[in-house]
Amino acid sequence: MVRRALVWLALLAGACNTDFEDPSIVLDLRVLGMRADPPEIVAPVDPEDPTDVDLADIPPVEVCALVAEPDRHRGAHYRMRLCPPTGGGRCEGADEGVDEQSVFELTEADVDDPDLLGAQGMCATIEPSADLVVVVQQSVRADDLAGFGGIGVQVDLAVTPDGGSEEDTVWAFKRVRYSPQLPAERVANTNPTLAGITGARDASGERDRDFEIPLGRCGDVTPFLVAPGERITMLPREAEGAREDYVLPTFDGGERHYTENLTYQWHATAGEWSRFDTGGPIDAVGNDPPLDSRWRAPHDADEIGDGLDVRMWIVQRDERGGQAWYESCAHVVP
Repeated sequence: MVRRALVWLALLAGACNTDFEDPSIVLDLRVLGMRADPPEIVAPVDPEDPTDVDLADIPPVEVCALVAEPDRHRGAHYRMRLCPPTGGGRCEGADEGVDEQSVFELTEADVDDPDLLGAQGMCATIEPSADLVVVVQQSVRADDLAGFGGIGVQVDLAVTPDGGSEEDTVWAFKRVRYSPQLPAERVANTNPTLAGITGARDASGERDRDFEIPLGRCGDVTPFLVAPGERITMLPREAEGAREDYVLPTFDGGERHYTENLTYQWHATAGEWSRFDTGGPIDAVGNDPPLDSRWRAPHDADEIGDGLDVRMWIVQRDERGGQAWYESCAHVVP
């Protein structure tokens, strides 16, 4: 019976189409990240009325997107809107329960090739205004805790490439948190940072095993050289204080102290990653999660040609909405 079961499973596996796109390999139009600066606003409020906030105490928030489309050069149209949080991340649709009176346009523009714009190419600013007050009020009404732990507002992003239809539009969203200053020592979250990334080759004696991964776009930095099929382990080195300590209120009027967890996502235009996501909380037995990922360079001669530049993106996130990203470049030498 065991043999029959194994044969049946093998037949099922052979019949399945496993040719799925690898999320770590960026081949077409993709939003890789959205960053708010700052990612959280902490302001003094009246606990009895969390919506009674002096707008003078609220700074503007800039939201920017990291958009890549390495397979072609063309312009795009993008739009960002502000609304209360929705389940699907879009500020529209009856199934989302979106009140049209609480959806506000932030920006809409045409841009050149988004892949060449970098981190500041698609941005919008949430100004402290009456529109923001409306969204916060709607968010408080929908929040079971009535804003006790902070209120999230949502910015959705739609990117449509030149010549593309609605079906070609890619979507993303970012949530920004507005929190009461409870307890009094509570401070706002900031975006995480990296000191650098260490690369490690398999020991061969021909080259130094450890080296510094260059941070920057292909064409702007000297790429690190790899042979076809070579494997490079990459370990992020976090800046001092990147994992912030923070305090949150408890229902009994007390407070609890925490230290942030950080996660990483690894992207490239070619090759393979051993892990797409790394980092996060400790496991059930207290072990720290691995932060590193191992990248294998492409080895197909037709793909490499006379030499192939491979772009890489490393997206760093904390558990409170903070985000940062870094780009690098490898050159595969035949």
